[in-house]
Amino acid sequence: MNFAGLLQDFFIGIGVDWILWLLVGLSVASIAVIIERWIFYARRRVRPDAVHALAHGKPAKVCQDCMENLVAKLIVEVHEAGVGREDAENAVESELRKQKNRYEQGLTFLATLGNNAPFIGLLGTVIGIMAAFFRLSDIAENTEKNALLMQSISEALIATAIGLVVALPAVMFYNVFRKRVNAAVEQAREISTHRMRCAYGGEDGCEEK
Repeated sequence: MNFAGLLQDFFIGIGVDWILWLLVGLSVASIAVIIERWIFYARRRVRPDAVHALAHGKPAKVCQDCMENLVAKLIVEVHEAGVGREDAENAVESELRKQKNRYEQGLTFLATLGNNAPFIGLLGTVIGIMAAFFRLSDIAENTEKNALLMQSISEALIATAIGLVVALPAVMFYNVFRKRVNAAVEQAREISTHRMRCAYGGEDGCEEK
C-alpha cells in the first residue's frame, strides 16, 4: 500500500467525531474566556470625567485596580520619592506594559481560535467525505449509493458549520476587547503625559480650577 493509501486509512479510521468534540471543547473554553474578560473590563471601566480628573490630580471615583488609576498613582509615588524624570518615565512605561499585558490576557486565544476553528471544521468535513466515498464501494445499488452519499456529505458539513459557529463569536469579542484595551492604554498614556509634565515640568494649568 502506498503512502496516500495509508493516510486515507488513517483519516477514515479516526473518523469525524473527535473533531466535533474538539470544537465543542474549544467553544466552551471560548465562552469562559469571553465571560471572564467581559467581567474584567466591566469592573475597570473609567468614565471620561474620571480620566480628566486623574490627569489634573483631582480625586476621582475610579476602581483601585484600573490601569488609569494605577499609572496616576505611580507618578505621584515616584515624584514624592524624589525619582528623576527619566527614571520616572521608565517606571511608567514599565507599568503600562505590565498593565497592557494583564488587560490582553485571553485575547491571543480568542484570535487564534477565530482564525483556526473554520479550518478544524473543514478538516472534519474532508474526513467525512473521504469516509463516505470509501463506504460507497461496498454498496452495489445506485439508489442506495446516492442516498448514502447525500446523507454522509450532509453529516460531514456539520463540522464546517460548527467550526464557523465557534469562530464567529471569538472574532467578534476579540475585536470588542481589543478596542477596550486600546482605549484603556490611550487614556493611561494621556494621564501619564499630563501628570509627568505637571510633576516635573512645572507647567501652568496642571491643577484644575
